[in-house]
Amino acid sequence: MHEFRLHLLILILFCACQPQNHTNEGWQKVYQNDALGKTTFGDKSQLIDAVRLGYPVRIGWGSTQVEHVTDASFITIIQGKEVFAQINTIIGQAPQIQGGSFKIGFRAQNYWTKIAGTNGYSTSLATDYFKDSILGGNSDNASATTWYVFYPRHQSKMEALPLWKKESPNWKAWNNTKEKDAAP
Repeated sequence: MHEFRLHLLILILFCACQPQNHTNEGWQKVYQNDALGKTTFGDKSQLIDAVRLGYPVRIGWGSTQVEHVTDASFITIIQGKEVFAQINTIIGQAPQIQGGSFKIGFRAQNYWTKIAGTNGYSTSLATDYFKDSILGGNSDNASATTWYVFYPRHQSKMEALPLWKKESPNWKAWNNTKEKDAAP
């Protein structure tokens, strides 16, 4: 009997020490749109809520042979309906695919950035960093985009309210402070 209790105690301690399975923790694919802006995966409102709560976002896109994923550095929600993400400027890349050989190099003199939207809109801009001039881009395009959110272990219990609506607690707090500052 004593041996049974010892095995049971070890089993209980072993199970208690195992990491918990947080299914909504870490990087999660939450939304995907096609080049026309149609939803192909997920729920756009989850992405909008995550942005409003300040969670980190990544975007992914690709072509027939190359896929890219990067952090979104500047995110905009328009009228609570569409999300646009701008990436940090990078030195341009030049993928080289020859037969079964693959490599990637830098584009000489070229900085590059991109904005992608949940409505399928996409634009990019290339600049020559030696001449400080625009090389190309800045035209309207369409692109399928995949949206990822990093959910922390301890997620916010706050409601993801719009930041721009006058009904939001943020607006009320700002307006009260502004009125107090203006008082004689």
